[in-house]
Amino acid sequence: MAVKALFALYPLLQGDYRAVEKALQALEGSGVDHRVFPTHTELSGEEDKVFAALREAFRRAAEEGAVVLWALLTNACEARDPFRQEERLRRFPPLAIAQKALEGMEAKSALDIGTGTGVFAEAFARLGLFAVGLDPRADRLEVARAKVKGARFVEGRAESLPFPEGSFDLAFFGLSLHHLDPLPALREAARVARRVAVLEWPHREEAVGPPLARRLSPEALEDLFRRALGSPPRLHLEADWVLALWEKD
Repeated sequence: MAVKALFALYPLLQGDYRAVEKALQALEGSGVDHRVFPTHTELSGEEDKVFAALREAFRRAAEEGAVVLWALLTNACEARDPFRQEERLRRFPPLAIAQKALEGMEAKSALDIGTGTGVFAEAFARLGLFAVGLDPRADRLEVARAKVKGARFVEGRAESLPFPEGSFDLAFFGLSLHHLDPLPALREAARVARRVAVLEWPHREEAVGPPLARRLSPEALEDLFRRALGSPPRLHLEADWVLALWEKD
């Protein structure tokens, strides 16, 4: 289970902050993702690693004398994760879709745009690629970093990617393009990668997923690619998903 901990440490009757420094040194060596703020520190990761890091930080601080450590713990980071529901993973098998997106090309790197909690970034990493997941929401990226150790995660927007031209072999939109301003998002993807892949829901009304008005039909996808990039994509139509592939000449 992924958890997040907020904690603060108070040395008692000590004339310096060596106890705090020792606690932070312990965190540096723990391998757990953490961020230090003026009033507290945040940890995120799997529960056993977070608890072990807190225990070691307290032990190291206590070497300097009496201390008080308070901590708040939550698993809400996982409760907000709709991307890893079993039914969704069965319908959109990440590894199989990642392999399809890479079909016919030699690739070493992939950018997962709108990564959410890193499901597809994890799939690309498992295939041996240097994988980067990008999302505008810091809370989702916290969960991604806790769950996926083989990829890097960056906060940013699809319409203005924080990467130089030609940084990746593949730019991948995993069920995310319909949430974005599609024309600038596609142009930015083509700027940083030589192949652009878009995974979308089938164009039909369903009880799950976005409403029909938000879904991109195959014809709409072709039109968007033509307007943004000058030529249509190759379309792979499956029963439960659509994959559009476009690459530079």
